[in-house]
Amino acid sequence: MQPEPLIAFLPGSSATLSRLRLIAPEGCRVVPFANDVRLFEALSQGLIMLTVVEAGGHSHASAIRVLRRTSEAFPHHPLLAWCDFPRLTTGQLLEVARAGVQEIVRQGSDEGRVAFARIMAAATQRGAVPRIVEAVKDVIPLRFMPLLEFGLEHANERLDRDEVAAVFGIARRTLQDRLMAAELPSPRRFLMWCRLLAAAALLEQPGHTLDSVAGQLGFTDGPNLGNRLRQYTGHGSKHLRANGALDSMIFAFKSAILASKRDASVGTALLG
Repeated sequence: MQPEPLIAFLPGSSATLSRLRLIAPEGCRVVPFANDVRLFEALSQGLIMLTVVEAGGHSHASAIRVLRRTSEAFPHHPLLAWCDFPRLTTGQLLEVARAGVQEIVRQGSDEGRVAFARIMAAATQRGAVPRIVEAVKDVIPLRFMPLLEFGLEHANERLDRDEVAAVFGIARRTLQDRLMAAELPSPRRFLMWCRLLAAAALLEQPGHTLDSVAGQLGFTDGPNLGNRLRQYTGHGSKHLRANGALDSMIFAFKSAILASKRDASVGTALLG
């Protein structure tokens, strides 16, 4: 039996706690924590799917400390700051932005269940980037890591290859030539792998369906995303989830790159 997904909340007000409980995804329970010591115990045991910290007010300094400490101790953990913008000073907003959060929830603007679900998904997506980068660093040359990170962080934007190349100050053809020279997938396939890695990170989290992940990442619908997963990994979403969706996707990505490198080596040997 799967444990109940928990959302941690600290150090905020009872009113904000009530609002958060109203917009939390169905099946998730919001649990208040008095301090980061108890929070870290729960995080170490893998009990928390996401943490929300309320900034501003008399507890602002405490909130910033919690955000920084949590970000440093658990860099892969989705971390949100709940902010009442009109009541925060410019300096306080800058402190929040620099505290290591993946996303900010704007009180009043983001209090709908759909909006909050998208923010949660975006935080989970960004939180998974360091884990993915660390896992594939043995098959992706260091000079291509910025491209990988960019593709993962913007996986919900259906990136155009020309636009991506322009971000790095080169033409699409140059980007393709460099990827091919490194025996890596073409820009189109590379960016699709980034979207599917982000999709796998979301599918690991409770409350996400194939349709909701498809909507978050710009796929036509759940079946379209499912077909892409099967095309690139040979397995459907149920199999991936049962075996750890993100780990399975990372394994498929690395296997595809290693197979490409082997094919290139064989081709070079035959030509030689």
